[in-house]
Amino acid sequence: MISKTSFSKANSIAFIIPITLILALILLLNSSAFTSDQNTLSTFITIDFIITIPLVYFLLVRKTNISNLTIAPFLIVCVIIASYVIPAANQDTLALAKTWLIPIVEISVISLIILKVRKAIKHYKTIANHNQDFYSILQDTCASIFPVVPAKLAANEIALFYYGFFNFKKVELQSNEYTNYKGSGILSTLGAVIFLVAVEMVTIHILAAKWSSTLAWVLTGLSIYSAIQLIGIIRSVPKRPIAINDNELILRFGMLSETNIPIEAIDTIALADSSDFDKEKGTKTLSLLGELENSNVVIQLKTPQQLQFIYGKPKSYTKLLLFVDDNQSFKTEVETLLSR
Repeated sequence: MISKTSFSKANSIAFIIPITLILALILLLNSSAFTSDQNTLSTFITIDFIITIPLVYFLLVRKTNISNLTIAPFLIVCVIIASYVIPAANQDTLALAKTWLIPIVEISVISLIILKVRKAIKHYKTIANHNQDFYSILQDTCASIFPVVPAKLAANEIALFYYGFFNFKKVELQSNEYTNYKGSGILSTLGAVIFLVAVEMVTIHILAAKWSSTLAWVLTGLSIYSAIQLIGIIRSVPKRPIAINDNELILRFGMLSETNIPIEAIDTIALADSSDFDKEKGTKTLSLLGELENSNVVIQLKTPQQLQFIYGKPKSYTKLLLFVDDNQSFKTEVETLLSR
């Protein structure tokens, strides 16, 4: 059995050797040998940056617990370093790599993730009798490929486009699932925000263009990306109903936020209105929109739980307010579990 110390040593070597090679190339670029023959050496150094060193990294990590797909961000880092250290006049080969190699690598990684997600979904469907949540499976799949932070970012970006522009299939509710958007008007509110983003985008673009066309397009791009995020979140809400299992509540507002509450952690559950909302530190609303959520259920907990967000750190809470379309049935079902 391989010890943790051996794994740690292997992981360290997988980074130390490539970094050493990169430093050696940087030293060569600043030596008199490079100055005397820049054209020839630049080509070979570029090949080392974009092929040799990433290949060495791949050979070192393929038998460790580091994902082989980390070669993609490692390659991008090598290209960025090469862009800074190789003289601009000698970057012809590097420019070709930026144009062709990086997009091919990115498409390959995304395709592999999608294939893994589809395989995971098929696997889960063969062993389960209930519908599986795409976003949850995607998170697990990305976590098995990437480190924690890149895994979360990759899962979020793929899911935003999937829900926003590809998933048009209607969700058939199971007997233990409830919708949480039809009567709240919350999706209409978010839709209005998208309209405001569109108006703001046009206005800011016109104003910014007076100073810099580049700045104007950068700001416009950010606005378009924000709108895409909102569209993905809005369309994910009907696709991710809340659910009651035998031992926990699975509460989520689309991709925006979610939390799992063990049944034994629940103190009380009651029907609520806007008067139940307060700004105490331990009080949270599921959709993060506070009083705009029109919450009609309030859950008081015995022990603090964590509310996860699409971005940012989780928040602890002991009182959660949420909207459920059939709140009376939801409350009754939870109370039945509590009585056991």
